[in-house]
Amino acid sequence: MLDAVIDSLPIAIFCKNASEDFRFVLWNKMQEEVTGIPREKALGFTDFDLFPRSEAEGFRAMDEHVVLTGATVEIPAEEVQTGAGKTIWLHTVKVQVEDPALGKNLLLGMSEDVTERRLLNDHLDRKSAELESTQLQLIQAEKMESIGRLAAGVAHEVKNPLALLLMGVEYLDGGVKPGDPNLPEIIEEMREAIHRADKIIRGLVDFSSSGKLTLTRQDIRPVIDQALLLVRHELLRAGATVNTRYQPDLPDVRLDAAKFEQVIVNLLINALHALKDTEQPELDIAIWSVQAGADDLDEGSRSVDRVRPGDEVVIVQICDNGPGIPPDKLNQIFEPFFTTKPTGVGTGLGLSVVRNIIQLHKGRIEIGNRPEGGVRVVMSLRTPAATSEAIDNII
Repeated sequence: MLDAVIDSLPIAIFCKNASEDFRFVLWNKMQEEVTGIPREKALGFTDFDLFPRSEAEGFRAMDEHVVLTGATVEIPAEEVQTGAGKTIWLHTVKVQVEDPALGKNLLLGMSEDVTERRLLNDHLDRKSAELESTQLQLIQAEKMESIGRLAAGVAHEVKNPLALLLMGVEYLDGGVKPGDPNLPEIIEEMREAIHRADKIIRGLVDFSSSGKLTLTRQDIRPVIDQALLLVRHELLRAGATVNTRYQPDLPDVRLDAAKFEQVIVNLLINALHALKDTEQPELDIAIWSVQAGADDLDEGSRSVDRVRPGDEVVIVQICDNGPGIPPDKLNQIFEPFFTTKPTGVGTGLGLSVVRNIIQLHKGRIEIGNRPEGGVRVVMSLRTPAATSEAIDNII
C-alpha cells in the first residue's frame, strides 16, 4: 500500500543509502518518467552508474553536504529534459533521514514539476514590464504638458539673471578703472546670476529627462527644493506663502529624483489652481520619518514587500488652505482624464500619473480634505534600511 501511495504522488521521489555509497533504495514512478530510467535499473546503483560523470559529481557533493551538515538543501527550479524528451522545470529539495532502528542514514530527494508555475511567472513578468513601459510613456507625456505650463515661469526666472549679466557687461564695457570699489561686487553678482540661471536650466533638463525608472539612495529634501524652484514664478504670481518643515535627521530614500520631482510639481500646480480665489493662499510642506508599528500594517496583504513592524518610512505631506475637493469627487481623482478644472486647463492625467510614479517607487499616496479646509496629500516612501521593498498603508 505504501508503494502504491508513493507511486501515485505527483512529485518525483528518490532515496539513497548514505551509509552504502549513496546507492538508490527508492525510486518512484514519477522519478522514472522524469529520468527515463526504470526502477529496476536504478535501485542498488549510484549516480555514477546512471548519469554522466560531471552531473554525478555534482549530485554527490550536494548529498555529502546534506548528510554532513544535516541541512535541508533547496535547489532552485532548473530546466531539464525528461526521459520522453520533454522540457520541464524541476524544483528539488534534499533532506537527511536517519533510521536508528535499522542503523541507516538516508538521503531523501523530492522533485516537483513547476513548469506551469514558471510559465505563468514569465507571463506575469512580461505583462508587468509592458505595464511599466506604458506607465513611463504616460508619465513622459504628462511631463511634457507640465513643461509647457512651466515654460513661462522658467523663462521669467532665467530672464532676471540674464538682465543682471547684461547690466554687468554694460558696466564693464565702459572700461575697468584701477581700484574701482564696485568691481568685486559686480563680478560676484554676475557669477551668482550665472549659477542661478544654470541651476534653473539644469533643473528643467533633468525634469524633462525620460527613460526607465532609476532608483538611487538620496536625500529627498533637495528634490522638493528643486521642484519649488521650478514653480517659483507660479507661486509668486499666485501670491502664495510656502511653509516648509523638514525633519533634520531625515533618512535617505530610494528615489528617481526627476520623476519624483514631477510628482511634487504636479501637486503644487494643482494646489495653486485650487487657491486662485483664496485671499491668503498658503502651502505647507512637511517631511518626517516614522517606524511602522503593528497597528500600521495591512495584515491582509499577501505581498512579500509589505511593511513589517520596525520598518522605517519617510512621509511627505503637502497641505493647502483652498476650498478642498467636492466629497462626491474624491473617489474619482486618480481616474485618468477626470478633472475638476475648467475645460482646457490641464489634461486630466496629472493625479493618475502622480499615483503611477508613487507606485513605481513601491510607495503609497493618499489625498483627502482637511477638517479645517483645504486638501491634504500624504505620500510614504521606503528607506534603504527597511526590510521591505514597498509601503502598505501606514497613514
